[in-house]
Amino acid sequence: MKAKLLYPCMDEIGEAVTWLDDIGVLLWVDINSCILHEFNPLTNCYSNHILPTKVSTIVPTQKKNEIILALSGRLVLYHLIKKELITITEIEPNHPNLRPNDGKASPEGRLWLGIMHQTDHQNTGSLCCIEKDLTIRKVLDQQCIPNGIAWNKAGTRMYYADSGKGCIKEYAYDPEKGEITFLKIAIQVPSKFGVPDGMTIDDNGFLWVAHWGGFGVYIWNPLTGKLENKVKVPVPNVASCTFGGKEKNQLFITTARAGLTDEEKVAYPSSGSLFVANVNTSAGINHYPFITH
Repeated sequence: MKAKLLYPCMDEIGEAVTWLDDIGVLLWVDINSCILHEFNPLTNCYSNHILPTKVSTIVPTQKKNEIILALSGRLVLYHLIKKELITITEIEPNHPNLRPNDGKASPEGRLWLGIMHQTDHQNTGSLCCIEKDLTIRKVLDQQCIPNGIAWNKAGTRMYYADSGKGCIKEYAYDPEKGEITFLKIAIQVPSKFGVPDGMTIDDNGFLWVAHWGGFGVYIWNPLTGKLENKVKVPVPNVASCTFGGKEKNQLFITTARAGLTDEEKVAYPSSGSLFVANVNTSAGINHYPFITH
């Protein structure tokens, strides 16, 4: 499978690609440029939203045109039409060198959010769970670059990638308590494939993982650790992916220019753009809403 260019942009770090099925639009961010992108693939209509700080995570809510964004130091509620931004809770406000990274809501509506150091990636990060009443629990510490998260269809397993450790771990998931129990390293990514970044899951339980430095989205079977297939992307740093489109048979993929040499930027001029691949798979629910009291 090969991905093709869908929307040319020059994102330093294109991340958090999210399909909003109720309004038929695709959202993603450029973390360092403080931009929220909005694109309708049916009409090719594009717009963007300029935010006050770095932005790394997009999570739907139960309301139309309303999303949660993780900005530097806080979670905000944002309305796509009204362009209203309301802070709902602070995140590590006393640690300016820490920022949110990847995050997703679990099937029952909690928000799981990775926190990373902006320059020192040696076991300085964490994985947090934000409850429906907005209390924050640190679930894992000693993380490097906390990244992609996905749950199986039954909601009993959580898969989580730490890019700095080059692996995807499998946890038993307790939806009543919002607790995880480590089971195994499901996938240890060989360094020749780059490192695991954002990811999503299909109805067969296969993980579709964006590989930073790996020129593609790799399809892994977490039960066996086997690489099943790959969606080739014509740029090195692939950052996030999600299923979407009218029939849920399109894989949308974000990429990045960060980390490339000047020579690589010339060799791969589409780096930082949005790509798409038509896939023959049944997509699971890629984005659950964050449910607050």
